[in-house]
Amino acid sequence: MIEILCATYNGMRHLREQIASIEAQTLTDWHATFFDDGSTDGTVEMLKALALRDDRFSLVQNSTNLGFCRNFLNNLSKLENADAYAFSDQDDIWYPDKLERAFNWLARVDAATPAVYFARTEIVDEHLNHAGLSPEFKLEPSFFNAIVQSIGGGNTMMFNSAARNLVMDTLPEFQLISHDWWFYIVVSGCGGIIRYDAEPVLKYRQHAGNLVGANNSISGQIVRLWRAFRGQWRAWNAVHELAIKTFEERLTPENRAAFQAFQRARNGGWPFERLSVFKRVGIRRQSELQTRFLPIFALLNRL
Repeated sequence: MIEILCATYNGMRHLREQIASIEAQTLTDWHATFFDDGSTDGTVEMLKALALRDDRFSLVQNSTNLGFCRNFLNNLSKLENADAYAFSDQDDIWYPDKLERAFNWLARVDAATPAVYFARTEIVDEHLNHAGLSPEFKLEPSFFNAIVQSIGGGNTMMFNSAARNLVMDTLPEFQLISHDWWFYIVVSGCGGIIRYDAEPVLKYRQHAGNLVGANNSISGQIVRLWRAFRGQWRAWNAVHELAIKTFEERLTPENRAAFQAFQRARNGGWPFERLSVFKRVGIRRQSELQTRFLPIFALLNRL
Protein backbone atom coordinates (compact mmCIF):
# COMPACT_ATOMS: atom_id res chain seq x y z
CA MET A 1 0.00 0.00 0.00
CA ILE A 2 1.15 3.55 -0.80
CA GLU A 3 0.60 6.29 1.76
CA ILE A 4 0.09 9.72 0.19
CA LEU A 5 0.85 12.78 2.33
CA CYS A 6 -0.82 15.99 1.19
CA ALA A 7 -0.08 19.25 3.01
CA THR A 8 -2.95 21.74 2.77
CA TYR A 9 -3.39 25.40 3.60
CA ASN A 10 -6.31 27.37 2.18
CA GLY A 11 -6.29 25.12 -0.86
CA MET A 12 -10.01 25.00 -1.54
CA ARG A 13 -9.73 26.63 -4.96
CA HIS A 14 -7.84 23.77 -6.64
CA LEU A 15 -7.84 20.89 -4.15
CA ARG A 16 -10.83 19.08 -5.65
CA GLU A 17 -8.97 18.74 -8.97
CA GLN A 18 -5.94 17.27 -7.20
CA ILE A 19 -8.13 14.81 -5.31
CA ALA A 20 -9.80 13.76 -8.56
CA SER A 21 -6.40 13.07 -10.12
CA ILE A 22 -5.47 10.89 -7.12
CA GLU A 23 -8.73 8.98 -7.43
CA ALA A 24 -7.99 8.39 -11.13
CA GLN A 25 -4.65 6.65 -10.53
CA THR A 26 -4.05 3.39 -12.38
CA LEU A 27 -2.48 1.97 -9.22
CA THR A 28 -5.36 1.74 -6.74
CA ASP A 29 -3.77 0.42 -3.54
CA TRP A 30 -3.26 3.75 -1.77
CA HIS A 31 -4.41 5.84 1.17
CA ALA A 32 -4.18 9.64 1.35
CA THR A 33 -3.76 11.65 4.53
CA PHE A 34 -4.24 15.41 4.43
CA PHE A 35 -2.34 17.46 7.00
CA ASP A 36 -4.01 20.84 7.27
CA ASP A 37 -1.97 23.79 8.52
CA GLY A 38 -4.78 26.06 9.73
CA SER A 39 -6.96 26.66 6.67
CA THR A 40 -9.80 29.18 6.97
CA ASP A 41 -11.31 28.90 3.47
CA GLY A 42 -13.45 25.77 3.79
CA THR A 43 -10.63 23.29 3.08
CA VAL A 44 -11.05 21.55 6.44
CA GLU A 45 -14.81 21.19 6.12
CA MET A 46 -14.49 19.78 2.61
CA LEU A 47 -11.83 17.26 3.70
CA LYS A 48 -13.83 16.19 6.75
CA ALA A 49 -16.78 15.41 4.49
CA LEU A 50 -14.50 13.53 2.08
CA ALA A 51 -13.01 11.40 4.87
CA LEU A 52 -16.47 10.52 6.19
CA ARG A 53 -17.70 9.18 2.87
CA ASP A 54 -14.47 7.57 1.63
CA ASP A 55 -12.12 5.70 3.98
CA ARG A 56 -9.26 6.02 1.51
CA PHE A 57 -8.87 9.59 2.81
CA SER A 58 -7.99 10.90 6.29
CA LEU A 59 -7.57 14.37 7.75
CA VAL A 60 -5.17 15.54 10.46
CA GLN A 61 -5.36 19.15 11.65
CA ASN A 62 -2.05 20.51 12.93
CA SER A 63 -2.29 22.08 16.38
CA THR A 64 -0.02 24.94 15.27
CA ASN A 65 1.00 26.34 11.89
CA LEU A 66 4.06 24.35 10.81
CA GLY A 67 4.87 25.68 7.34
CA PHE A 68 5.22 23.39 4.36
CA CYS A 69 8.55 21.74 5.23
CA ARG A 70 7.73 20.81 8.83
CA ASN A 71 4.19 19.89 7.81
CA PHE A 72 5.56 17.14 5.59
CA LEU A 73 8.51 15.97 7.67
CA ASN A 74 6.99 16.14 11.16
CA ASN A 75 3.83 14.38 10.06
CA LEU A 76 5.70 11.69 8.13
CA SER A 77 6.80 10.38 11.53
CA LYS A 78 3.15 9.59 12.33
CA LEU A 79 2.76 7.24 9.37
CA GLU A 80 4.25 3.76 9.36
CA ASN A 81 3.88 0.34 7.76
CA ALA A 82 3.23 1.46 4.18
CA ASP A 83 5.15 -0.14 1.33
CA ALA A 84 5.93 3.30 -0.06
CA TYR A 85 5.17 6.97 0.58
CA ALA A 86 4.41 9.84 -1.79
CA PHE A 87 4.24 13.58 -1.13
CA SER A 88 1.48 15.63 -2.73
CA ASP A 89 0.90 19.35 -3.16
CA GLN A 90 -2.65 20.66 -2.93
CA ASP A 91 -3.01 22.18 -6.39
CA ASP A 92 -1.28 19.91 -8.91
CA ILE A 93 -2.87 17.49 -11.36
CA TRP A 94 -1.29 14.04 -11.34
CA TYR A 95 -0.93 12.05 -14.53
CA PRO A 96 -2.97 8.82 -14.19
CA ASP A 97 0.11 6.57 -14.05
CA LYS A 98 2.14 8.71 -11.63
CA LEU A 99 1.99 6.28 -8.72
CA GLU A 100 2.32 3.18 -10.88
CA ARG A 101 5.48 4.37 -12.63
CA ALA A 102 7.21 5.27 -9.39
CA PHE A 103 6.13 2.13 -7.54
CA ASN A 104 7.20 -0.16 -10.40
CA TRP A 105 10.74 1.21 -10.02
CA LEU A 106 10.74 1.03 -6.21
CA ALA A 107 9.55 -2.58 -6.32
CA ARG A 108 12.78 -3.56 -8.09
CA VAL A 109 14.94 -2.14 -5.28
CA ASP A 110 15.93 -4.26 -2.27
CA ALA A 111 13.53 -3.21 0.50
CA ALA A 112 16.45 -2.74 2.92
CA THR A 113 18.06 -0.10 0.67
CA PRO A 114 16.80 3.49 1.05
CA ALA A 115 15.41 4.53 -2.33
CA VAL A 116 13.78 7.70 -3.65
CA TYR A 117 12.10 8.30 -7.01
CA PHE A 118 11.40 11.76 -8.43
CA ALA A 119 10.64 13.12 -11.88
CA ARG A 120 10.18 16.12 -14.13
CA THR A 121 6.96 18.12 -14.18
CA GLU A 122 4.83 19.82 -16.78
CA ILE A 123 4.56 23.50 -15.88
CA VAL A 124 1.07 24.96 -16.25
CA ASP A 125 -0.59 28.24 -15.33
CA GLU A 126 -3.59 28.65 -13.03
CA HIS A 127 -5.91 27.52 -15.80
CA LEU A 128 -3.78 24.47 -16.67
CA ASN A 129 -2.43 25.97 -19.89
CA HIS A 130 0.89 24.37 -20.82
CA ALA A 131 3.87 26.63 -20.08
CA GLY A 132 6.82 24.26 -20.50
CA LEU A 133 8.64 21.50 -18.64
CA SER A 134 10.91 21.60 -15.64
CA PRO A 135 14.64 21.31 -16.48
CA GLU A 136 15.90 17.96 -17.75
CA PHE A 137 18.90 17.20 -15.58
CA LYS A 138 21.69 15.27 -17.27
CA LEU A 139 24.00 14.44 -14.37
CA GLU A 140 23.19 11.36 -12.32
CA PRO A 141 21.73 12.23 -8.90
CA SER A 142 24.39 12.02 -6.19
CA PHE A 143 25.48 13.53 -2.90
CA PHE A 144 28.06 15.57 -4.86
CA ASN A 145 25.14 17.35 -6.48
CA ALA A 146 22.72 17.24 -3.54
CA ILE A 147 25.06 19.15 -1.26
CA VAL A 148 24.76 22.22 -3.51
CA GLN A 149 21.45 21.77 -5.35
CA SER A 150 17.95 20.37 -5.01
CA ILE A 151 16.71 18.73 -8.22
CA GLY A 152 13.77 16.59 -7.08
CA GLY A 153 10.40 18.24 -6.49
CA GLY A 154 8.61 16.80 -3.48
CA ASN A 155 5.36 16.71 -5.41
CA THR A 156 6.87 14.05 -7.71
CA MET A 157 8.56 11.97 -5.00
CA MET A 158 7.91 8.42 -3.87
CA PHE A 159 10.19 6.60 -1.43
CA ASN A 160 10.33 3.28 0.37
CA SER A 161 10.17 2.55 4.09
CA ALA A 162 13.94 2.31 4.36
CA ALA A 163 14.27 5.89 3.06
CA ARG A 164 11.49 7.08 5.34
CA ASN A 165 13.14 5.52 8.39
CA LEU A 166 16.56 6.92 7.49
CA VAL A 167 15.22 10.45 7.10
CA MET A 168 13.24 10.23 10.33
CA ASP A 169 16.38 9.02 12.17
CA THR A 170 18.43 11.96 10.87
CA LEU A 171 15.86 14.72 11.23
CA PRO A 172 17.38 17.67 13.14
CA GLU A 173 15.40 19.65 15.68
CA PHE A 174 15.75 22.93 13.81
CA GLN A 175 13.99 24.18 10.68
CA LEU A 176 15.25 22.87 7.34
CA ILE A 177 15.04 24.52 3.91
CA SER A 178 12.74 22.01 2.23
CA HIS A 179 11.61 18.43 2.73
CA ASP A 180 12.49 17.26 -0.79
CA TRP A 181 16.02 18.66 -0.69
CA TRP A 182 16.59 17.01 2.68
CA PHE A 183 15.54 13.62 1.29
CA TYR A 184 17.99 14.06 -1.60
CA ILE A 185 20.86 14.96 0.75
CA VAL A 186 20.26 12.23 3.33
CA VAL A 187 19.47 9.30 1.07
CA SER A 188 22.23 10.01 -1.45
CA GLY A 189 24.71 10.81 1.34
CA CYS A 190 24.09 7.57 3.22
CA GLY A 191 24.44 5.29 0.22
CA GLY A 192 20.82 5.02 -0.87
CA ILE A 193 19.53 4.99 -4.43
CA ILE A 194 18.06 8.02 -6.19
CA ARG A 195 16.09 7.68 -9.42
CA TYR A 196 15.48 10.72 -11.62
CA ASP A 197 12.80 10.16 -14.27
CA ALA A 198 13.14 12.50 -17.26
CA GLU A 199 9.48 12.01 -18.18
CA PRO A 200 7.00 14.34 -16.40
CA VAL A 201 4.47 12.83 -14.00
CA LEU A 202 2.16 15.74 -13.20
CA LYS A 203 0.92 19.20 -14.07
CA TYR A 204 2.67 21.62 -11.70
CA ARG A 205 0.44 24.66 -11.30
CA GLN A 206 2.20 28.01 -11.09
CA HIS A 207 0.14 30.96 -9.92
CA ALA A 208 0.01 34.54 -11.20
CA GLY A 209 3.31 36.31 -10.71
CA ASN A 210 5.04 33.05 -9.87
CA LEU A 211 5.57 31.49 -13.30
CA VAL A 212 9.36 31.54 -13.10
CA GLY A 213 12.10 28.95 -12.88
CA ALA A 214 10.23 26.65 -15.24
CA ASN A 215 13.19 26.23 -17.56
CA ASN A 216 16.95 26.23 -17.50
CA SER A 217 17.45 29.29 -19.71
CA ILE A 218 20.52 31.49 -19.47
CA SER A 219 18.39 34.28 -17.98
CA GLY A 220 17.08 31.89 -15.32
CA GLN A 221 20.62 30.81 -14.47
CA ILE A 222 21.75 34.42 -14.18
CA VAL A 223 18.90 35.10 -11.73
CA ARG A 224 20.04 32.13 -9.62
CA LEU A 225 23.64 33.32 -9.67
CA TRP A 226 22.57 36.83 -8.66
CA ARG A 227 20.64 35.40 -5.71
CA ALA A 228 23.71 33.39 -4.76
CA PHE A 229 25.83 36.54 -4.86
CA ARG A 230 23.29 38.19 -2.54
CA GLY A 231 23.80 35.36 -0.04
CA GLN A 232 20.94 32.94 -0.70
CA TRP A 233 23.12 29.90 -1.32
CA ARG A 234 25.30 30.62 1.71
CA ALA A 235 22.25 30.87 3.97
CA TRP A 236 20.92 27.55 2.68
CA ASN A 237 24.31 25.84 2.95
CA ALA A 238 24.76 27.06 6.53
CA VAL A 239 21.56 25.27 7.55
CA HIS A 240 22.52 22.10 5.70
CA GLU A 241 26.05 22.09 7.10
CA LEU A 242 24.73 22.12 10.66
CA ALA A 243 22.13 19.48 9.84
CA ILE A 244 24.53 17.11 8.07
CA LYS A 245 26.94 17.31 11.00
CA THR A 246 24.27 15.67 13.18
CA PHE A 247 24.55 12.42 11.17
CA GLU A 248 27.97 12.83 9.54
CA GLU A 249 29.12 9.41 10.80
CA ARG A 250 26.39 7.76 8.70
CA LEU A 251 27.65 9.21 5.42
CA THR A 252 29.57 6.84 3.17
CA PRO A 253 33.35 7.38 3.46
CA GLU A 254 33.47 9.01 0.03
CA ASN A 255 30.58 11.35 0.81
CA ARG A 256 31.97 12.18 4.25
CA ALA A 257 35.26 13.25 2.64
CA ALA A 258 33.33 15.38 0.15
CA PHE A 259 31.34 17.02 2.94
CA GLN A 260 34.49 17.83 4.91
CA ALA A 261 36.13 19.32 1.82
CA PHE A 262 33.01 21.36 1.17
CA GLN A 263 33.15 22.74 4.71
CA ARG A 264 36.77 23.81 4.21
CA ALA A 265 35.86 25.55 0.96
CA ARG A 266 33.03 27.42 2.66
CA ASN A 267 34.72 28.31 5.92
CA GLY A 268 38.13 29.76 5.22
CA GLY A 269 40.54 27.18 3.87
CA TRP A 270 43.56 28.33 1.89
CA PRO A 271 42.50 30.25 -1.24
CA PHE A 272 44.01 27.65 -3.59
CA GLU A 273 42.16 24.88 -1.78
CA ARG A 274 38.89 26.80 -1.89
CA LEU A 275 39.34 27.19 -5.64
CA SER A 276 40.34 23.58 -6.29
CA VAL A 277 37.95 21.67 -4.03
CA PHE A 278 35.05 21.50 -6.45
CA LYS A 279 36.99 20.16 -9.40
CA ARG A 280 39.11 17.82 -7.27
CA VAL A 281 36.22 16.37 -5.26
CA GLY A 282 33.53 16.53 -7.95
CA ILE A 283 30.96 18.69 -6.17
CA ARG A 284 28.86 20.35 -8.85
CA ARG A 285 25.51 21.74 -9.86
CA GLN A 286 23.64 20.41 -12.89
CA SER A 287 24.49 23.57 -14.85
CA GLU A 288 28.09 23.87 -16.06
CA LEU A 289 27.82 27.67 -15.82
CA GLN A 290 26.69 27.57 -12.21
CA THR A 291 29.34 24.95 -11.35
CA ARG A 292 32.07 27.28 -12.61
CA PHE A 293 30.90 29.93 -10.16
CA LEU A 294 31.08 27.65 -7.09
CA PRO A 295 34.78 28.30 -6.28
CA ILE A 296 34.32 32.02 -6.94
CA PHE A 297 31.43 32.17 -4.48
CA ALA A 298 33.53 30.19 -1.99
CA LEU A 299 36.30 32.81 -2.20
CA LEU A 300 33.73 35.59 -1.76
CA ASN A 301 32.15 33.85 1.25
CA ARG A 302 28.90 33.49 -0.67
CA LEU A 303 28.75 29.71 -0.59
